[in-house]
Amino acid sequence: MNDIYEMVADVLDADIEQFVQIDPGDDLAKHGMTSILFIHLVIALEDKYEFEFKDEDLLFDRFNTLNKLAELLNRYLQ
Repeated sequence: MNDIYEMVADVLDADIEQFVQIDPGDDLAKHGMTSILFIHLVIALEDKYEFEFKDEDLLFDRFNTLNKLAELLNRYLQ
C-alpha cells in the first residue's frame, strides 16, 4: 500500500508525510484528483507494474479511493 500512497501523492503533487495520514476510504477528488491527473496515475501504475488496465476498469469511480485502487491493483498483480 505504501507504493500506492507514494504514486498517488506524486501525481497529486502532495507531501507524502501528510498524504499517508488521509483515510484510505476518502474520495481522492477531495484531495485534488482530476480526470487529467487520473490519466497520469493510470499511466504511472501501468508503467511501474508492467501491465495494462482493461478498458472497463478505466473508470474514475474504480480509482476514487486508495482502498478501491489497492483492491483493483491486487486483482491485476496476482
